[in-house]
Amino acid sequence: MGKYVLMIDPGHGGNDPGGGTNHFWKEKDLALKISKYQYHRFKKLGLAVTMTRYQDETLSPIERTQKVLDSDAKYCISNHINAGGGDGAEVIHSIYDSGALAKAITKELQAAGQHVRRIFTRTLPNHSSQDYYFMMRQTGSVMTNIIEYGFADSKGDDISLLQHNWQSLAEAVVKAFCLFYGHPYKSARKTIEKKLKQQASYLHLPKLAKQWRVYDIGIKPIKGNEKGFLSPYKFKGLTYKILDTIAPYVYLIETRDFGKVQIYGHPSTGAIVSNH
Repeated sequence: MGKYVLMIDPGHGGNDPGGGTNHFWKEKDLALKISKYQYHRFKKLGLAVTMTRYQDETLSPIERTQKVLDSDAKYCISNHINAGGGDGAEVIHSIYDSGALAKAITKELQAAGQHVRRIFTRTLPNHSSQDYYFMMRQTGSVMTNIIEYGFADSKGDDISLLQHNWQSLAEAVVKAFCLFYGHPYKSARKTIEKKLKQQASYLHLPKLAKQWRVYDIGIKPIKGNEKGFLSPYKFKGLTYKILDTIAPYVYLIETRDFGKVQIYGHPSTGAIVSNH
């Protein structure tokens, strides 16, 4: 057996930001954040693990796959964020792979609260005996799975999940691999919950919005149920600390005039969630 059991590949990097990029993140950065989390978790659990990149650097397909081959690892997970208007996670495995690891990963992603869109394989056009994706095709006998954690342009809850719960999704993959490989696993749930509580998020309402509805806690936040209106335009924009996320894009905030209320802030409305 080689020195390493698992190679973690943070997709893209350097001059390649990745297609799963939006105004909240660049795919290369979020993929690296997820990968670093998993790397440190696997190390803590005693698994021999390495990575194709540890920082923001450009890797050609040949350089990336050569790192996988040189590691002599048996398994590789390549972390990505999707784009194209869908919603949910996808896991891609080789045509020469039974899909057992992919199924284990999707099971744990679902348990962590992420919808799974599909597990699939893909072949080269006119070459049905070769994998379409170079990460499978050029990594020899390494069992490589590409994980798309969600869509950067989702109309569903992917953006909120990836902003606020990416640690839970990253941990789901750690658990899945350990269970699949038969390696002892100890949950990091308490650590994740502590980190999430420590991370303050803020909702920014655009200065061009003349009115913004707010709703009492415990009622459905739809037109007609509003408790009152905020006036971002009057104050050249408004910012509120998010006290809780009640539902996808529905946040609990505290205002001067209405106290604690619900507010809807989907990115399509112009609202922005950030950590400052």
